[in-house]
Amino acid sequence: MKNLFGVDITENEENLYQDGEIFITKRIPSDLELRFDRASEQDTGFEKSATFPLWLTIIKYILIIGAVSFALGIFKGNVSFAEGYKNAPWVYWITPLLWIAVIVLIVFERSRAKKIYSSEDFFGHVENIISIIQEAEQYLEIPENSSEIDVLFFRYMKKDGEIKRKDFPLFSHINLSHKAYVKNDNLCLSNLRYVMEIPLQSIKSAHMEKKKASFPNWNKSEPFNSKEYKQFKVTCNNQGTYFAKYYSVEIQDINGDFEFYVPNYDIDKICSLTGLNTEEK
Repeated sequence: MKNLFGVDITENEENLYQDGEIFITKRIPSDLELRFDRASEQDTGFEKSATFPLWLTIIKYILIIGAVSFALGIFKGNVSFAEGYKNAPWVYWITPLLWIAVIVLIVFERSRAKKIYSSEDFFGHVENIISIIQEAEQYLEIPENSSEIDVLFFRYMKKDGEIKRKDFPLFSHINLSHKAYVKNDNLCLSNLRYVMEIPLQSIKSAHMEKKKASFPNWNKSEPFNSKEYKQFKVTCNNQGTYFAKYYSVEIQDINGDFEFYVPNYDIDKICSLTGLNTEEK
């Protein structure tokens, strides 16, 4: 069974052709696609400008580790403050200096980000993105009341007749935000560059997979651990990778048997649009 958002990299690791592209019925014009790409590059540029370079980030964390270690040594030592100072006075001088350096770097980092994100250039960039999104929505005829859902993109390789998922270094999937709505008895999914249309009569079931998916982004306006999403038990590790249960929505169509993956926090929206009931696998 193929996945709408699965990419076969068996012969070409640079391949980005999704298996579900057969369901794409409309794409934005090439000039608008180019503007999307340029805006994405500019977004990356602003993000890099607003954050420390790697070497300065490493220095910051080294200073934090040093400051914490020295402070713990002072307050958890087996000797009195006076005796400790007598034995190693340099520790009592360097510890506050380390903390001052850490605070200075944190303040500088935040002021750097604030300067970038409050600049006229950045506001102009945001206005440009809003304009591009509006043009794309108008061209693709996406209704205003469409739902925002995440779908899970992944790569795979074929080996001995079996499909083996090829995970990314820190996560198994990428959660991509899509507009979801029903039009002409089709479930429509759009990332603002294209529209996929899957006949509602071809969508047969939605069942939960046993393992969790891991992915790099949180696309919702509310935090993953907020009251709205707490029930879904989404977690995040110290590397910024998110973990969540997910569902397989199965399709039996004239084009073949397909599926697509939806995180548990968005499956109710798919069920509402399609009339499906979720199942445990």
